[in-house]
Amino acid sequence: MKGLVTLLIIALMGSLFLNWQLWNKLKSEQSYQSTTQTESVKGEPNHNALASGNRTAVNQQTEAEQVAELAGHQSSPQMRQKAQAIYAIRQQLAAGETQKARDAILDYLRANPRDIDYLLLEADLVKLTAQTSDVLQHFYGLLDLPLNTEQKAEVLLVITSLTINNIEKLKSIRSWDVLATFLEPLWQFDPNRRSIIVGLAEAYARQGQEFLMENVLASLPQDDLEVSKIRSMLANVNNASEITDIDENQRLDYERTLDLENFGDHFIAQAFIGRYSLNLMIDTGASTTVITDRTFQQLRRRSDFNYVGTYKINTAGGQVYAPIYQLQQLFIGGFRLDDLAVVVLPMPDFTQANGLLGMNLLRQFDFKIDQQNSQLLLNRLPR
Repeated sequence: MKGLVTLLIIALMGSLFLNWQLWNKLKSEQSYQSTTQTESVKGEPNHNALASGNRTAVNQQTEAEQVAELAGHQSSPQMRQKAQAIYAIRQQLAAGETQKARDAILDYLRANPRDIDYLLLEADLVKLTAQTSDVLQHFYGLLDLPLNTEQKAEVLLVITSLTINNIEKLKSIRSWDVLATFLEPLWQFDPNRRSIIVGLAEAYARQGQEFLMENVLASLPQDDLEVSKIRSMLANVNNASEITDIDENQRLDYERTLDLENFGDHFIAQAFIGRYSLNLMIDTGASTTVITDRTFQQLRRRSDFNYVGTYKINTAGGQVYAPIYQLQQLFIGGFRLDDLAVVVLPMPDFTQANGLLGMNLLRQFDFKIDQQNSQLLLNRLPR
């Protein structure tokens, strides 16, 4: 009898223990579901609820209201209104409605000229509408404002990205004069930035401008590897080009001879882009080859021109903004030139040729112009 009672007591305790475990498990699952729902209300999406069409409090807000909350302005009606206005302007910029955005930004800045949020918004507008050189100068100006750490980091990121990208693009097409013109004002703003120093010094070296090169390199240690590398570039610049009379022995030293057409005191050389013939006036004062916009409109349908960017170009009339293209192939004197930079300029009075043959083409050769025989003598230089 005593043994039976003992067995009953053990069975009852086991049942109680199992019921207690089951109750704890149910309580734990309820607690997890409650936590998940709470997190959804705080902004973490509850995917099951969203799939069934339910919306959380955050989802019911407009995006502009979320901007205001994230900015910490929900307690101030004025600041909430400002955040909504900034959001609307950003939407206009994204949609390409730059004039509407410009009007709204300028209206606000007239009354609040030192407002950081709107000054940064203005910078976004400038980045979309201005030329790269002007964009960079504008962003350097922002560094004089009392920016917080995050804002300053974003401004520096734009400066670094634009600077490096444009240096690489202009170096790839060997447009050394445009690279120098692009970097000179940036060096004044940021004289210690290494990418600007090295890029500008190389641009000068490639053009044989030793004094300017050394002036820029003075900010680097003399044992810097880049310094010796850039100086070696200067030593390889060919300065043998000239307009002169050539004797027969000299003529034998050149691989190719190209007959030129006389036009007053100038010479015109024939070049080819595909099957299209170009007459280019030789201009050793033009650092980059130029084609007229009229010729460009005819050629672009038949040839591969890759747009590089719009940059300041030095012309006889001063500096102008002009688009630069990378021409995949051009033939002259039987030689093929790849990835040549060409500037497109409106030249309404220039009817005697299709453009100017500049030094970015001629520097790829050891060349001489035989004035007496109207010929261009060419030896291809190693790249």
